[in-house]
Amino acid sequence: MPVKAKSWMAGLLASCSLGLALPAAADITVVARYTLVGGDTLTRASYYSPSRTRVTAPDGREFIYDSKSELLTVINHRNKTYWTGPIAQADTIADSILIAGRRQVAQIAAQDREAWMAKVQSFNDSIQVTRTERTRDIAGYPTALWQLSAGSYLKHERWVARSLAVVNYGPELEKAVMASVMDPLGRELMRMLIDMRSMDGLPLAAKTTFRTLSQSGSFDYEAIQVIGKTIPATAWEIPAGYRRIKL
Repeated sequence: MPVKAKSWMAGLLASCSLGLALPAAADITVVARYTLVGGDTLTRASYYSPSRTRVTAPDGREFIYDSKSELLTVINHRNKTYWTGPIAQADTIADSILIAGRRQVAQIAAQDREAWMAKVQSFNDSIQVTRTERTRDIAGYPTALWQLSAGSYLKHERWVARSLAVVNYGPELEKAVMASVMDPLGRELMRMLIDMRSMDGLPLAAKTTFRTLSQSGSFDYEAIQVIGKTIPATAWEIPAGYRRIKL
């Protein structure tokens, strides 16, 4: 049965909160095919260990987080650049960006507060999370279909393998991911997507269509291989020739 997702802050933030799934198992590598926002396609591995993770964002950037050193790395393959620093520094930078975003939303709301509040209420009322009865095997693992919708703004489905348990570092990465999305509504939609990671298991496929204040589009991925062997040290390296930047 559909379950109404928790209410979201009136048109303010927009991004992601990741929860902790089942107790983390051994290292897991997931090789998947991606269609990014904008239409580019690629095949890339994501890595999950008890202390580190490396994952791909919808725009193709990669986030690497080391929970022991509390270092975050963001890799921009389009520009062949990367940033590495303490998660606390990333949070400080993100705070200033998010405060500016709140001001932008406040200015929009002030133009017609009654109409804005009605729009926010309609958006909140449209949010639904559903676990369906549909199942299928992906990369050799049984998965179940979950669906998330928010009116005409978001349609999302993901296939979750409950037998694969990994640690999700959402509480640590939330601000950094939020700050990477400029559109206020886009942040909110992204938050909803990552909040679904609090469910048990690891998504092996997902498809999303979205509409925000400034853009619309889609992105998807599907695993083609799941590897349960020790992750090699090279998996955490920056590609050769990439330039380190300062923020």
